[in-house]
Amino acid sequence: MYLYQGLWCLSYLFEGIIAFKTHFQAHDTDIILASLLKTGTTWLKSLSFAIVHRRKFYDDFTQHPFHTKNPHELIKHFEIRVYKKVNGDQPDLSEIPLPRLFANHVSYLSMPESVTTSKCRIVYVCRNPWDTFVSIWHYYLQHEACKGIKPDMEMMEKYVDKFCSGVSPWGAYEDHILGYWKESKRNPQKVLFLEYEGLEKEPEAHLKRLGEFVGYGRFRRKKRKTML
Repeated sequence: MYLYQGLWCLSYLFEGIIAFKTHFQAHDTDIILASLLKTGTTWLKSLSFAIVHRRKFYDDFTQHPFHTKNPHELIKHFEIRVYKKVNGDQPDLSEIPLPRLFANHVSYLSMPESVTTSKCRIVYVCRNPWDTFVSIWHYYLQHEACKGIKPDMEMMEKYVDKFCSGVSPWGAYEDHILGYWKESKRNPQKVLFLEYEGLEKEPEAHLKRLGEFVGYGRFRRKKRKTML
């Protein structure tokens, strides 16, 4: 990993992070989903896409993209998919329908200026540190197994030490969460702060908050006319 402006970056994503921070121009209508790794990113993507596009597929859910694509294909991460290995050529984002939906694991302090100064909205989801680490650990186990490496207790202790000291992809756990939490308090119209545990406990209430924040909380299905 590389340390860049206080942010730990996985080496293979470093180029994408720099390109995102340097070149991305936010629109006021953009909706950016932010999170640390393994804190509910896929869940947040699913809910957000379903809310924003529900008018389009309300009457015929059989045509919904969820039948053929997973949420990571529908809402792409800036540093992982959009700007990864750009080789000097910037991605064409002009054909993405409005409002544009993106995701990222970058800390709030590392966001491009166009994001922090525009009226675009940010939805952040966090998760308690224990479950976050356990989920990350299992994620790493899969990658180590692919390399033929058999993890042991010594390796786990090494990962625990790094996580607790802040040497973790996309930065220290506390710093990452506090950056978005503080901004949500300063500017609640800009940042919506959600908790994974809250989504589990009260999904309906949190779904309503999310819908209202992104501007799709008052949609009602039109009554169909019936012939007697």
